[in-house]
Amino acid sequence: MKTLRIAVQMDPIETMVVERDTSLALMIEAQARGHEVWWFTPNEVFFDCGVVKARARTAEVSLNTQGHYRNGPDQVRALDDFDVILVRQDPPFDMGYVSNTYLLELTKALVLNPPLGIRNISEKMSILHFPELTPQTWVGRDVEALEQFARRFDQVVLKVLYLMGGDGVIKLRAGDADFRARAGKFIEAAGREPILAQEFLPAVSGGDKRVFILDGEAFGAIRRMPTGGDFRANLHAGGVAEPAELETSDKEIVAAVAPLLQREGILFAGIDVIAGKLIEINVTSPTLVQELKRFSGLDLPEAFWDRVEAMAR
Repeated sequence: MKTLRIAVQMDPIETMVVERDTSLALMIEAQARGHEVWWFTPNEVFFDCGVVKARARTAEVSLNTQGHYRNGPDQVRALDDFDVILVRQDPPFDMGYVSNTYLLELTKALVLNPPLGIRNISEKMSILHFPELTPQTWVGRDVEALEQFARRFDQVVLKVLYLMGGDGVIKLRAGDADFRARAGKFIEAAGREPILAQEFLPAVSGGDKRVFILDGEAFGAIRRMPTGGDFRANLHAGGVAEPAELETSDKEIVAAVAPLLQREGILFAGIDVIAGKLIEINVTSPTLVQELKRFSGLDLPEAFWDRVEAMAR
């Protein structure tokens, strides 16, 4: 295999949480294979007279918590100079994120996950394609209609659509006297976008599950447990990762979702599952591969680069 020039579009490298950053794990594996590893942020990408370029730099990376990277000098490079570009910056999935995908579509490099696929698979709304697999779900901005939906359940969870890590997620009781006022404020704070509401699943007290999908197949799973009385299990919100096994219901969900992912060219995704119900399909920057390897020995970065090298060939 020839040496590949790989660029990772990501958040600033100094912000990485070394012990659990998936982008770092992917970069380390690429480096171990002898590939050139570069990185740049979305704000460093620009279109200049017919050429998409980025202010980028090489990086030597490691899991050393005292210093996990060493950058080379900044260079302005055409994106066509790279063989592979990984899209790995975190949401919010706003128009800045979307606009950047339009620029990435203009390069000849292999972009993973593909910009069009990232746009087409909204991480929270894409589950609407699979109503038989999800909790009861509502999407919109009409407060009265939301209240009528919520009255069917003891509690509901409201979510801002384009954030991550449990941000913009609250739980309300439909019977509370201030439900409409609180729901209205939540919708107003979300801006112009609709919000998503779901029946609350009490089973989340036993954690949710991140199921990794690589090239359309289930690869492994991690459980996330909520802590401190919070119903959210996201690590960003204080959740704790634990080992988990792939169950039959997980594999059935993957089999249902895989055709959508493959149609959109999504190589690496992570779905979130609570009590056998599909909650979310993550395609922008799926995480937790370091935890997966720690608990199970499954090396997703190794399998990922095996596939990317075959694609680059």
